[in-house]
Amino acid sequence: MGEHRGADRKSDEASPVFYRKARFEELKSGTFWLSETPEVPGRKGWGAACPRVCSWVWLTDRTSGRTFCFANTHTDHVSALARKEGMLLIIRRMKAFGGGAPIVFTGDHNCRENEEPAQAVSKILANALFATETPPAGPWRTFTGWAYRADEISAATALALPVETRNARMGSPDCGPRIDYIYVTPGVRVKDYATHADTRSGTTLYPSDHFPVTATVEL
Repeated sequence: MGEHRGADRKSDEASPVFYRKARFEELKSGTFWLSETPEVPGRKGWGAACPRVCSWVWLTDRTSGRTFCFANTHTDHVSALARKEGMLLIIRRMKAFGGGAPIVFTGDHNCRENEEPAQAVSKILANALFATETPPAGPWRTFTGWAYRADEISAATALALPVETRNARMGSPDCGPRIDYIYVTPGVRVKDYATHADTRSGTTLYPSDHFPVTATVEL
């Protein structure tokens, strides 16, 4: 589910949520734009380079009967103000549409953990990377810009470094930018967490300029 960010709701990028219909029942869902007028399609907010959206769905697990909310977004890559205000808007909406149910919030947030948008989210949700019960697998960086590295600095290694060091834009070691997130409501069990640095077999080609991140969570 999720609408495209263009004014016609059918073109340009989307931030969809995919779920297994056999396992989950959708109760309600929606998409809003990260702007001063969230219900107006195609609007750019706070100096953003592109229209940006957040899509969310409220699901019931057919097996356990538990209800939870899943939200996904891609905040602006140019305007720091748009990232901040967009994230604050999402936080307000999550509190409303979550209805007190657990929340899972994901996306390319175009900011590092020590920057203001991530800090704002961390006041109400837990970063699954920090909450995992087992050491995180895979590299620290999630944005690659297509630049291949034979030797990645692992997330586990980077977490032992000071926050400022692992998030330095230029430094030694150069851990690289980690800007993709999985957040959960405090108390949600995060059983494992991984960043996947796979390449096409026999090559140094990544399938995307970002590494996928995954987590196994238990509500």
